[in-house]
Amino acid sequence: MHQDGYFQEMNMNRERLLEIIDNWKGKRVGILGDIMLDEYIIGKVSRISPEAPVPIVEVEKEYYLLGGASNVANNIKALLGEPIIFGVVGKDKGGEKLIELLHEKGIIGKIFIDKDRITTQKTRIIALNQQIVRYDREMKEPISDEIEEIIFQNIESSIKDIDVFIISDYAKGVLTPKLTLEVISLLKAKNKKVIVDPKGKDYNKYRGANLITPNEKEAQIATNMEENFDILKCSEILQNIIKGEGVLITRGEKGMFLFQPNSYFFIPALSSQVRDVTGAGDTVIATLSLALAGGGNLLESALLSNFSASITVRKLGTATTNPDELISVIPEIMELRDGWIFFEKNKK
Repeated sequence: MHQDGYFQEMNMNRERLLEIIDNWKGKRVGILGDIMLDEYIIGKVSRISPEAPVPIVEVEKEYYLLGGASNVANNIKALLGEPIIFGVVGKDKGGEKLIELLHEKGIIGKIFIDKDRITTQKTRIIALNQQIVRYDREMKEPISDEIEEIIFQNIESSIKDIDVFIISDYAKGVLTPKLTLEVISLLKAKNKKVIVDPKGKDYNKYRGANLITPNEKEAQIATNMEENFDILKCSEILQNIIKGEGVLITRGEKGMFLFQPNSYFFIPALSSQVRDVTGAGDTVIATLSLALAGGGNLLESALLSNFSASITVRKLGTATTNPDELISVIPEIMELRDGWIFFEKNKK
C-alpha cells in the first residue's frame, strides 16, 4: 500500500517544513467544540490529615488556563495563527473567567451564554510535582435545538473568514450529531478542510470530514478492537466511516500512525522527557490544521504536529508551543523505510 518513492517525491526535508510554518502565520482557523476552564491549585504537602489518610495540601498559588476546545484556540494563537472559536458556556463565574481569558489572549470568541448550563471546569490540585486529585464541574446533556441553530448561523456568517476548520469533541454536549453533520456539510460545500478530534463510539456524525485524529484508545473503542487491536484494520474501518482523506491515530510515546487510502506511515515520537500529557491532543490538531492551511500535505502536517506535541508534553498543564520552539526540534534528516519514518537527531 505504501511506497518509499512517494516520500521522496514530496521533497520532504527540514527546509520544506520551515516553509510551511512561515506560510501558516496569520491563517484563520475556525473551532467548534466543548469549551472548558482549567483551574490549577499548586501547593506543598508536609503532613497527612488526622481526619482521613489523605495528604494536606497547603495552597501556595492558583491560576486558570483555557481548556478543551479553547486550548486548541490558545495553541493556534501561540503558533501565530488566528483562531475563531464557537461554543457554549454557562451564566456563571467560570464562564465569565473563560471569556475573560479569551479576550486577554486576543482570541475571537463567538460564545453563546446558556443560563441553563454550567461552564465545564476541571480543577487539578498539584503538589510534590504531581497531580494529587482532579475534580470536575460539568453538564453533558446535549444543547437545545435553539442553541444548535444559533451556533450554525454564527459559523455560516463567518465562513468567508476561515481557512480551515476544527471540530474539537470532548463529549460535553455541544457537538450533537445533527449540528456536527450540518456544520461539516456546510464547510465541505464551501471547500473548507475539516479536521476532527473525535470522542465516543459512533463516528458517523463526523462523516465527510477530511481527517480525524483519535488517540489509540479512542480508535480501539470506536471500532470494538480493544482486545485484538490491528492498527491498519482499525484505520481502514474508520476511513470507511468518514470517507475523507485519512485517519491520524496518536499513540503517545509510540508516536503516530497516518493512514491514507493508498499509503500509511508510522511516525515515531521524538525522544523527550514527558512531564504532562494534558492537552497534547489539542496541540496536535492545532498544528496539523495550521500546517494544512499553510500548504502542507497530510504527511508533512502530521510530522509538524508530532514535533509540536513533543514540546508541550515537557511542560506542566495545558501548555502551548510557538514557532521558534517548534523549529528548534525539527530533525535535519527524515527518511522513510518500509512505511516507517526515521529521524536523525539534531546536533544542537
